Amino acid sequence: MQVKIPNIDLKELEEQKKINLKERLEFIKLYAEWIKKKSNKEWSSQQAKIVD
Repeated sequence: MQVKIPNIDLKELEEQKKINLKERLEFIKLYAEWIKKKSNKEWSSQQAKIVD
């Protein structure tokens, strides 16, 4: 039985990698700004919701 290997466009994959990195960095910046604006009590309660 022969296994078919999908055809992968490496240029498209590299472009998607760049887009993903850009989106992650934008999210990190937004989240950091949110953390700076919130009190420790509010921030920690939000973190507790995620962890629990």
